[in-house]
Amino acid sequence: MLIEHTKPCSRFIGSLHLIPGINKVDDKRWDEMTKKGSIWSDPIKDLIALEVLKVSDPRTKPTVALVEKTYDVDLLEEWLVEAKGPLKGALKKQIKAMEIEEGL
Repeated sequence: MLIEHTKPCSRFIGSLHLIPGINKVDDKRWDEMTKKGSIWSDPIKDLIALEVLKVSDPRTKPTVALVEKTYDVDLLEEWLVEAKGPLKGALKKQIKAMEIEEGL
């Protein structure tokens, strides 16, 4: 499951840590957190309604626009394995930017 956190800050929802941009969350974990009766269900619904969180279809394929909003190097490298053409270049560029940022 891809969850976009639209704010420029980190956010914890229980033990789930979301960074700004695109986050990969285990489908089963997300389903547990959002099911009726979960203590996180209503807060998550509120964050989605406020567009703080945007939930993508689990089958969403990476695009250049998606890559530009992703700051998780592990996720970028996962996408790079099957990437071709302009997507591959965008992934390499974003990974390099993240590595430079970490070095500061």
